[in-house]
Amino acid sequence: MKTENEEGLFEGVLGNYKIIPTQDKTSTLYSEAFQEACHSLDGAWEETCFNYLQGCEIPKKSLEGQVNILEVGFGPGVGLQVVSDFYERERKGTPFTFKSFELDKGLVEWALENWPKEALNLEGEFKNEGDLTFFEGKIGLGKVLIFIGDARKTLNLARKIGLLSGINAIFQDPFSPKKNPSLWTYEWFLDLKSVADASVVLSTYSSSSSIRKSLHEAGWILSNAPGFSSKRTSTRARLDAPRDMELENKLSRVPFGALRDKDLGKF
Repeated sequence: MKTENEEGLFEGVLGNYKIIPTQDKTSTLYSEAFQEACHSLDGAWEETCFNYLQGCEIPKKSLEGQVNILEVGFGPGVGLQVVSDFYERERKGTPFTFKSFELDKGLVEWALENWPKEALNLEGEFKNEGDLTFFEGKIGLGKVLIFIGDARKTLNLARKIGLLSGINAIFQDPFSPKKNPSLWTYEWFLDLKSVADASVVLSTYSSSSSIRKSLHEAGWILSNAPGFSSKRTSTRARLDAPRDMELENKLSRVPFGALRDKDLGKF
């Protein structure tokens, strides 16, 4: 694993990444493999707080019991940093779990090598159990697991060996449906439902009708939410909530269907 050079580039398993600043004076990464940045350039930290910390109701849930977070797309690790910062400032001494999927092991290695220790003192090691590779670590009372590889495979591997269940907050934050469609299908949202607690809140930046149909047909109950910065709307999904019949009726009139695995060859 290479650290970044003077141009802010570093090499991961999937190719090069470029470190780029965002408007809130934090940074994100641009992936050459996916041809997309991991966060909004209007603010990586602020977007993560808006869409996921607040979107998944972490402050409220953390007062009610242990929060068990699953993040889809670890990237440069801003989600973990935001959650760790919140617990350090607001819920010090309270346990939580943070689990994440990451296709590129190089990103996790880069984060561990380059995060300032005073910002995120994450201690742990890479492990293997059968076909599953993962990083296991701790931040204070927070337990961290980062599953390495294709999330469509690692979710089921982790679930089978008892490492993934009872999730009550899902950060649905992979690259966009056009760039990474396999993590936006009806079948994927069924998989997420299989590891979720009844009280789960799933939050995502996407408000695409086909993605909402994928969620809806997989049994998630949808609601509109404001979007970050210039984005007008985003999506929240639950398993136990009143149905928004106006939203569901609007979806039923959309002339195209949910995104399904059989459609992936079209991308």
